[in-house]
Amino acid sequence: MGTGQGDQKTVEVKYFLTHVGLNFGSGANEEVLKHLAPVREIFPTADLEFDEIMQRDIDDARVSSELVPYLLDHRSRDLVKLFPPIIVVVMPVQELDNRPADYYPKVEAETRQMSDHVLEITRSGPVGQELFEFQQPRQGDVLFEHDLVKLRLNTNRSKLVIVDGQHRAMALLAIYRNLKQDWSDSMRASYKDYYEEWTPNYIRQFALNNISLPVMFCTFPALDETYGGGYNVKMAARSIFLTLNKTARQVSASRNRLLDDNDLIALVLRDTLSTIKKKDSRSSASLRITNVELDQAHDRVKIDSPIAMTGVNHIYYFIEHILLNKRDEDINGAKPRSGKFYKRTELQSAGALERLDGRNVLGADVADATTRDFYTPEAGEKLTEQFRERFGKHIVAVFEKFQPFEAHASAVLWLEQQLLAQSNTKLRPILFEGQGIGRTFSAHQENLADKLRSGEFGSEATKIQEIADRLKATQKLVQDFVQKLRHQRAERFLANVSDKRALRLEDNSYQPKVLDFVNDLYDNVLTTVAFQSALIAGFFGEIERCNLKRAKDNAPAIDLQAAFDGYLAELNAFFSPAKSADVRRLIELFVGTPEGEIREWKVAPSASTFRRVVYRGEMQPDQWPKYKYLLLEIWRAEGTDLEDSLRQERDKCRTQIFNSLLEEYRKEFLERNLKREENLTAQDRTEITNSAYDAFRNFLKNVGWRYQDVPTKTALMESTKVEDATEAPPAEETWESVETAEEAE
Repeated sequence: MGTGQGDQKTVEVKYFLTHVGLNFGSGANEEVLKHLAPVREIFPTADLEFDEIMQRDIDDARVSSELVPYLLDHRSRDLVKLFPPIIVVVMPVQELDNRPADYYPKVEAETRQMSDHVLEITRSGPVGQELFEFQQPRQGDVLFEHDLVKLRLNTNRSKLVIVDGQHRAMALLAIYRNLKQDWSDSMRASYKDYYEEWTPNYIRQFALNNISLPVMFCTFPALDETYGGGYNVKMAARSIFLTLNKTARQVSASRNRLLDDNDLIALVLRDTLSTIKKKDSRSSASLRITNVELDQAHDRVKIDSPIAMTGVNHIYYFIEHILLNKRDEDINGAKPRSGKFYKRTELQSAGALERLDGRNVLGADVADATTRDFYTPEAGEKLTEQFRERFGKHIVAVFEKFQPFEAHASAVLWLEQQLLAQSNTKLRPILFEGQGIGRTFSAHQENLADKLRSGEFGSEATKIQEIADRLKATQKLVQDFVQKLRHQRAERFLANVSDKRALRLEDNSYQPKVLDFVNDLYDNVLTTVAFQSALIAGFFGEIERCNLKRAKDNAPAIDLQAAFDGYLAELNAFFSPAKSADVRRLIELFVGTPEGEIREWKVAPSASTFRRVVYRGEMQPDQWPKYKYLLLEIWRAEGTDLEDSLRQERDKCRTQIFNSLLEEYRKEFLERNLKREENLTAQDRTEITNSAYDAFRNFLKNVGWRYQDVPTKTALMESTKVEDATEAPPAEETWESVETAEEAE
C-alpha cells in the first residue's frame, strides 16, 4: 500500500501468481477451469449497471481460428511460447443475487505458530465461511512470498472474474470444455458453435500436459465491509482493466514483421537488414542501418525519422512483390497493382519457388511441403540464401549506389560526426540510438508541458518548469541539427552541378526554393513506398518479363549484374544533375515551371508535371506502377538485349497514361464549359486532344526525350484496347502486406 495526494491511500492488491493448464493429474487445474469464466458467463451483461461492466466483448471467431490452434501448436512452429498472465479478480457476490458486491466480508489478519515457522493468515469472512484466505509463512522478520504460500477460495461466495486476457483464457476454456463436453450451462451454450470444430478426438492428439498459462488471482483486502471511502471492488477491477489496456501500446506492424518467425518474407527481410547492419567504416558506401526506420510507429507509409530513407514496411512491401507477384495479373502496365498479397501463402502458385529455384534447392518433396508460413529452419535458410544472391544483394546495392540515397546516407554520417566531435551526449541518442527514442523524447516533453499547464505539480511547478525549459532547449537543438542535415543532404544532391552559381544568390547561398525542392523530392517521392517499390520491384519485374520472352526463343537469360549496373547508371545520370539546366528540368517534372531571375525565382503551375500527367490522385503504395512507368522513360538500355522488351512495356504504359489523361481533359472541358458529352463538337474534341497531347509531349521532354522521338497522337490513340491507368484496385484491398494481428489478450 502506498500514499497518494492528501489523505488518499492507494489500495493494496494482494495477489497469487500461479498457472493453470490441461494436466488433469493435478486436481487444482480442473477445479480452476470449472470456475474460471469470462465476465459474460458470470454476470449477464443485460442485468449489469454501467458501473459493473468491466470487460469488452470476446471475438470468439478469432479465439477459435487463431488462439486455440496456437495453444495446441498444431504445426509445432514455435519452439518458445510465453503468455502474460491472465488477470483474475476474486469478486464478491451479493448474497441473494448473482451480481457483484461492492465489498468483501470483513478482512482480518491473524498469526498461527507452526512447528518451524509462524503462519500469517489474511482472511475475508469468518472461519468456515471465508471468501478468501491467504496463508504466508514467516521466519523471523522474513515474510515468504513464494514456497508454501497458499490461497484458498470459496467459489460459493465469490466469482473468478477475468479482467485481462479473456481471449487467451477463452481459448484454454474452449479446449477444456470440448474435452469434458461441458457446454451445458445456459450462459455458455450460445458460444459452443464457435468451437465445435475442435473435437475431443482431435484435441487428444496433442501434448495437453504441456499446455499451461500463467494466471494471477487478485484481491483487495482493504476493500471490505469496514472500508469508509468511496471506492469498491468493482471500481478496483475496472481500474486494473483500464491500466492494462488503456495505456498499453500496440506492437507496431514493422516490429511484428521484424520478429515474425512464421513468415518467409519476414525471414528474408531480416537477412537483408542484417546485410545492411554489417556495414562499417570500411565500406565504400555510406549506407548504415540507421538509414532504415525499424519501428514505424505512426504513419505506416511515411518515414518519421529524419535520418532514415527507407523503413521496414517499405522493404517488406517490395520484397513481397518481388517474390509473390503473379506477373501481368498483378502489374498491368501503369495501372495500380492488384491482388491480396497477405493471403498468398502458397509459394508455387505465386511464383516464389521458381524465382528462388526452390525445387532444385530444397528437393521436390520439401518444396511441396513448404509454404510462406510453414517451413523448416533448413528450408528457410536455403531459400534466404537464394534470395540474398538473386535479389537481396541488389536491393542493398540500390540503397548504396543510387546517388540520391548515397547523398542522404553521407549527410547522416556527417551529422553523426558533428555530434561526436561536440561530445553531445543528449542529441546523439535521440537521433541515432534507437529511432523510438526521438518519439519518446517528444512525447515526454509534450506530456510534461500539458501537466504544467494544468497545474498538476503545485508547489513543485518551478522546479518542473526548469526541467521543461531544458527539454525545450534540447528539442530546439534537435530541430536545428535536423535542418543542418537537410541542408547538407541538398548540398550533396547538387554536388555534381557544374554551374552552381546559376542556382545561388549573391551571398553564394542556394536559392531557398532550390533547397526546398530537393528536400520535398526526398520527403514526397524518393523515400516513399511507391517510389522504392518501383525502383526495386519494378527493375526485377522487367528483367523477369524479358527473360520469359527470351526463354521462349531459346535465348540465354539477361546478364543480371550488367543490366543492374546499366539501370543505376541511367537513373543516376537523371537524378544526379550535372548542370543547373538539369535541376530546372527536375523541378519542371515534379513541381512546375521556374520563372524569372534566380533572386526572384517563382515556380509557376505546369500541365506537364508527373502529378498532372501521370497520376493526379494521392500516391498510395499500390500506385507504384506509375513510378515504374516514369523510370521506364528514363531507363532505356539502348543497344542491349533489354531494349526491345523495355520499349514494348513503355509503349503499353504510354497508351494507358495518355488515354487516362485524355479522359481527364475531357471531363475538365465539360465542367469548364458547362457542356454535356453528346454536345461536344469535332472542334471541341480536337481542342481536348491537342491540349492533352501537348501536356504529355512536354512531360516526355522533361524526362529527356526529343520531340521527334515522342509518339504521335494517332499512335497513342490507336490501341485496340483503351485501358485507364487510374483504374483503382478492389476497394477491400489495402497497401498492407500482412494484416496486423490484434494483440492476443
